[in-house]
Amino acid sequence: MKKIKPSLGDQSLRIVAIIITTLSVLFILFPFALTISNSMKDNSKIYDTPPKLIPDAAQSLDVVLDYTQLESPDSLEEMIQKDLVSIMFGAYTKLNRESIFEINFFGVKEGKTIFHSRAHQVELQLEKDYGIYEGTVINKDTLLHKDRAERTATKIGYEFNEDGLEKQVAPTISQLDIQEKIIGFTEEKLPIVGQLSISSLTKKNSLLLESFVHYMKLPQYVYGNNEKIAKYGFMTFVFNTVLVISFAIISQVLLCSICAFVISHLLSPKAARWTLLFFLGAMMVPFVSIMVPQLIMYREMGAYNNYAGLLLPFLYPFGFYIYLFKGFFDRIPGSFFEAARLDGASNFFLFTKICMPLSKPIISMIALQTFLGNWNDFFGLGWLPNVKIYGR
Repeated sequence: MKKIKPSLGDQSLRIVAIIITTLSVLFILFPFALTISNSMKDNSKIYDTPPKLIPDAAQSLDVVLDYTQLESPDSLEEMIQKDLVSIMFGAYTKLNRESIFEINFFGVKEGKTIFHSRAHQVELQLEKDYGIYEGTVINKDTLLHKDRAERTATKIGYEFNEDGLEKQVAPTISQLDIQEKIIGFTEEKLPIVGQLSISSLTKKNSLLLESFVHYMKLPQYVYGNNEKIAKYGFMTFVFNTVLVISFAIISQVLLCSICAFVISHLLSPKAARWTLLFFLGAMMVPFVSIMVPQLIMYREMGAYNNYAGLLLPFLYPFGFYIYLFKGFFDRIPGSFFEAARLDGASNFFLFTKICMPLSKPIISMIALQTFLGNWNDFFGLGWLPNVKIYGR
């Protein structure tokens, strides 16, 4: 058989189509890539102009304070805790252009490491925005007020043993520029007790990905008064989302298909038209006109601050989906139903064995539309739960 070679015009058209498609895909994915990139940037670098698609390398700051010159007071641990808080939050605020994502704090005495703590930048940011230092200005009075330093150090975590820790200070070379910056902000507003001996920066790009781990803790800071969220964190929101979306898809597909089957095959033509008109007419009622009455109705029913308030709205079949199902059921050849009825099939059999198996394309489309329509429906659903259960 003789093969027909594509003409030069066909090849050119194919090349142009591939180029246009590739450029379109890159154009669509660019905002997503920029969002991912910004999520891994330091806060101060997000607003840089022009924006950078590739974030700067993450850096780890090692700070070593020497307490050899001090005698062994009973409050040595408390002193180091105050230095820890001053160094960490001072570096977080004063060195924000250095892309510091990790701070390692070491306290040494007579050549032995007696204190060590480590914090990621996002941990410090959460404490500053939602935690112990929420709404405060970073200075000596706010950082060290009462027992704040002790509470912060305990929350971040540290190791202390005056006889020496197993973890020793890594041999590094102190960097003069970063040392001068640390000395600068500690002498101005955040005085420290220990003597600064080593301070160095090293690149550690894995810290960019670690940021996402700490982002998952954000709900526990924002909604710390809620027992469920304080215990399960971000997974509480995931569970709420999966529950609501799954219930919405299943209920809408089931209820709308049943209504459409009744309208299409069990009602008379006149009754079918009026019933379909009722469901389609309900779509024309603006949500803002029923929002407050619906809220009052659910509250009187007890469907408030619980999952019932999230799930009950989906028990009303959406008129447009009924219209789609009815249009599809009407196009199924009548011979299918006649043959089944001659064999004694019931209406339930016709619905479950003929209509639904043939409706997979419609079910897929309605499931996708329901998912997309309710994924971002914070206004329609988010105002129902208020205290006990936080929405999606």
